[in-house]
Amino acid sequence: MLSPEPRSTSIILSLLLLIFCAVPACTNDSDAPDNSTGADRDGYDLIIRNGRVIDPETGRDEIATVAVRGSTIRKIATGGGQNLSTTENGRVLDASGLVVSPGFINTHTHEGSAASGLQVYESSRAFVQDGITLWLGGNCGRSPTGMVLEFNGQVLDDRTGLTFPELMDKVESEALLCNNFATLSGNLTLRGDAGCAHGEPESDQQLASMLELFETDLSAGSFGISFGPFYDPGTTEQAMIELAKTSRAAGGMAASHIRDVISELLNIVLFKDSLDEAIRTCRAAGIPYIVSHLTDMTYNGSTEWALDTIEKAVREEGLPLAADIIGYDTFNNDFFALTRFGEIPVWLLMLFVGVAPNQLFMAEDVHVDDKPFMEAYERFSTVNQVEALAKAFEEDRARAEEGSDSLSVRIWCNIVKPENTVSALKRPFVFMGNDGSVSRNTTNNEVIIQPRTLACFSRLFGHWFREIGAISLEEAVFKATIAPALWLGLDKKGRLQEGCDADITVFDPDTIVDKAEPEPDKLDLPPEGIHYVIVNGQIVVEEGELTGNTPGRLIRRTWTVPGDTEEVISLYEERF
Repeated sequence: MLSPEPRSTSIILSLLLLIFCAVPACTNDSDAPDNSTGADRDGYDLIIRNGRVIDPETGRDEIATVAVRGSTIRKIATGGGQNLSTTENGRVLDASGLVVSPGFINTHTHEGSAASGLQVYESSRAFVQDGITLWLGGNCGRSPTGMVLEFNGQVLDDRTGLTFPELMDKVESEALLCNNFATLSGNLTLRGDAGCAHGEPESDQQLASMLELFETDLSAGSFGISFGPFYDPGTTEQAMIELAKTSRAAGGMAASHIRDVISELLNIVLFKDSLDEAIRTCRAAGIPYIVSHLTDMTYNGSTEWALDTIEKAVREEGLPLAADIIGYDTFNNDFFALTRFGEIPVWLLMLFVGVAPNQLFMAEDVHVDDKPFMEAYERFSTVNQVEALAKAFEEDRARAEEGSDSLSVRIWCNIVKPENTVSALKRPFVFMGNDGSVSRNTTNNEVIIQPRTLACFSRLFGHWFREIGAISLEEAVFKATIAPALWLGLDKKGRLQEGCDADITVFDPDTIVDKAEPEPDKLDLPPEGIHYVIVNGQIVVEEGELTGNTPGRLIRRTWTVPGDTEEVISLYEERF
């Protein structure tokens, strides 16, 4: 029989155990001894010297050196870290005068048109040039597998021919990603696969089929459900709640392109229910919920109202609500969807949105009665002109240019007011999502890209921080990194700490700027001022150029998304 340990020994062992358990997985203690393996002490694969290292979670903001071995940050040392050395093939980067930040996390993206093949990889290459090291796709109701949608006698079908699990396996095995990719499943994809008609409510049988398909997606690593009721008003709140409950039962989240929030006056009378629908779904399912690209959906005085409504639900009810914004003033979308499929008179819609005709311009040529009506980049001049085009599509007399992949025709909308973006940036629960992608036209194989694809985070730091002064540099880093990481439960990303993933963006705060614009030959201009983007320890962007490395990984969700908006707000208030 073993004799019991002496009491003093038990106490010492207990204290040691408590101390060990209290050490976080990622730490930034630069004075701590280097407890690396012998191989690590022999050198690091990558050393970033003398940069301004900012880690919003711990409050570190100092000139320091970051050392990486493999895909992990192994050491952070104050100053130049002159005692740190590289392996035989290791590299040293001089970050003097530059900010060394955790890699940017993009909560709202798309994979691009799926019909011409997997565009996940091309979108990944574009996103990483904007400093993005992790992106969440499958938004606005469309899964990365694509969707089929029948409307007004037309069938839009951009499906890959792969099931969700097959697509995930393919992306994982091909290892062609420049950065880390995670995805939601879309209710519009599920509706199409279940045989729902556009604008028609789901039957009980169809909803049961959608839930069964969605459970398969969740088992394959989906982060949760995304809703697109704006694009298919047949989507019912009941279906949204049931899908949200299924997502939450598996630990997932939700996001939504809400139907409409047009003006504060109309919110009281008519459109208030669009945001309330999202809040009711969040409440009924107890699910972490992101209201997508908020400033793109709130017009004519409704942005502050929407932000206040979300914050009230968080602070008073503890609901796990958040939002994201694009940060860009102009977006591109389908014309007939934007005019509400003919359900609302165009002149009334434009009046309440507060949009003048010349704020809208074509993204491609359009024909009416087989005659040229407007050319790409031509602006509307009168409300009657907008009405005439909407009427022509409603009567099936209009079409986009040959080879167009749009449902009707795509137009540019320069309607996001800068003051709304400033208001949203000041809220800690608002993240950044570029709503971008790279697609290929199925007819001519031309690349289709929106400027915001390359102009989200570079614009956050170059325009909104430096030029406008909407928020501080430190707040912008918080919003781009730790805020979404905490909310999504990414415990080793969004941080610059020892033991965390080596996803790092190095940029010049004095020169970083977006260059892409909604003009011919300027749609795909990469940003300037981003010197290095490091993903899983490998340099993917060097001095603005892609290196050809593809160390990105598919991230399958295996944990419960915390969606703790109160924690995000608490950290923000502690730091700022």
